[in-house]
This record gives sequence, C-alpha cells and structure tokens, in this order.
Amino acid sequence: MSKALPWIKIGLSVSLLGAVVYLLDWREAKQLLLETPLMNLVIALALLLGAYLANGIRLILLQKRIDLEVPRALFWGSYYTGLLMNSILPSGVGGDVVRVLLLTRRGYPMGLLAASGLVDRYLGLLGLLAIAGLALIFVPVELPMARSHGQLAGVALVLVAVLGLSWLPRLGLFFFSRMSNHGTSGLWEKVKRGAGIFQQIFKHPGQLLIPALLSLVSHVLYILSYASLGHSLLPDMSLLSYFLAIPGVMLILLLPISLGGLGVREISTVGLLVWLGAGQQEALTLSLLFLAISWISVIPAIVTAIHYGLGLKTIKEHTDAT
Repeated sequence: MSKALPWIKIGLSVSLLGAVVYLLDWREAKQLLLETPLMNLVIALALLLGAYLANGIRLILLQKRIDLEVPRALFWGSYYTGLLMNSILPSGVGGDVVRVLLLTRRGYPMGLLAASGLVDRYLGLLGLLAIAGLALIFVPVELPMARSHGQLAGVALVLVAVLGLSWLPRLGLFFFSRMSNHGTSGLWEKVKRGAGIFQQIFKHPGQLLIPALLSLVSHVLYILSYASLGHSLLPDMSLLSYFLAIPGVMLILLLPISLGGLGVREISTVGLLVWLGAGQQEALTLSLLFLAISWISVIPAIVTAIHYGLGLKTIKEHTDAT
C-alpha cells in the first residue's frame, strides 16, 4: 500500500486538475487574461516571493534558537530548492525533507533541522488560524453565512492561535520534563533528545513573537498575491473575501493527499471563491493563473537542485533510510 500511495496522490492531482481544465471555457478565459494588466501579474509574483522570504527568515530565527548556524548561501539554496520540491513531490512535507537532506549531507544534525522545521510549520499553522479568525470576525453581512456564526468561529480560531503560541508550548515542556525521568531504551533516549531540542526552542515563548509575526506577514503576502491576480478578473470581489477563502485553501493543502497540492489547490480555490459570490469561469481562470505564477516563482530553483546534485532517486533513498 505504501508503494501505491504516491501513485494514488498523483492520480488524484491529475483528476482534479483535469476537472478544472474541463470546466474552463477557454475562449472566456483568454478574454479575461487579455484584460488582466501585466503589472498585476508582476505584483502577484513579487508578493509570492516576499512570502517565501518571510518564511525563510522565520526559519533562520528558529534555527538560531537552537544554535544552528547555516551559511546564508547554503541555507537559501536548500530552502529555495525545497520550495521547488514542494510543487512536484507527492507529499505534504516534501520540501522539508529535501532541505533536511541537503543540509544533513553537509554535516548539520538532522535532529535540529527536523525540529526547527516542525516548529516552523507549527507557527505557520497558528498564523493561518489567526488570519482566518480575524477575517471571520469582520465578515460582511452579505457573505453566505450568519454574521454571528462567522464572528463566533473567528473568535474561536484567534483564541486557538493565541493559546497555541502562549500556553501549549508550556504544557509541552511540562510533559517533556516529566517524560525525561522515565525510560532508558534507545528509542526513549531519542525521544528525550528531541524533547530537549523543543525545550530549547520553547523555553521563552515570548521570544517566538517575531517568528509568529513573520508567519502573519507571509500569509498576508500570499493572500494578496491571489488578490492581485483577481483585481481585474473578479472586480466585484472584496479584499476581505480573499482573506476568507485563501486560508481555507491553505488549510486544505495541509492534507498530504496530492502531488504538491496540485489539483486540490485549484478545486478548493474555485469552490470557496464561488461560494463567496465569484463567477465560476473567473474563479477557474484565477486558480490556473495562480498555479502558473507559483510555478514561475520556483523555476530558478531548478538551477540550485542541479547544483546540489539532487534527484528524485536520491530523495527516495534518503527518505527510506530515515
């Protein structure tokens, strides 16, 4: 079953993307694209690259908390290559695996790399919940939901994000400290070493404020990239609508059920935007246009992947070994 799982994910991605292409009216899409200013595309690309930059800086700050110093050129090369692999690997954490692989090859400890990556993902999730919650709190009455229900859900999401940053790490540290007093097996020793790394990262939760803010910045830039593309495609769509729809898309993408989110991202984008009042053809065009922009944004990473001698066979061998 494990060998068939990647093919299932690839099949799902191809099927969903094929559905988007089938539903698209190409003549209308062509007209919509001709009416889209080139500057909107450039701004969308710049915003997406800015989101990548904010994410990278966040990861650097987390690595510094555990005394993990990676030269800038090596860090950004491995990080950018990971972004490329996120687009093509049938896994929810493909880019993280690639980044860890590249840095482990050069002598950096896998445990520290993996731990910083997990916390990075965790802070990203909290930032996403906070943005979605704030958008729901300020949801306009005309959206297809009761205002009170949206606000209640928004308050709940913001509360989860705040508690996740302040109290949950403390509970985790308490649990790890109690665990460290038990067990002597090899596996247990690895668990305790991992607990020690997380303890170092979460020792002073208040110092995670800047990485958490960078999560918000990254998500805002990512959402604004969509909004830039939709400015001419969906002129009647409010900016707040994107802050409602795109976090939902990003949460769905956390599920490792497709090839780098391909197909799932496009279908969920169309579904949520249409639910918020967008026209189907405009939403279909926007989803495919963002896919093109996201691919363009990581094309230069092909050079870094070749530079590092990275191939899919190498990635598979490393993943199987670990």
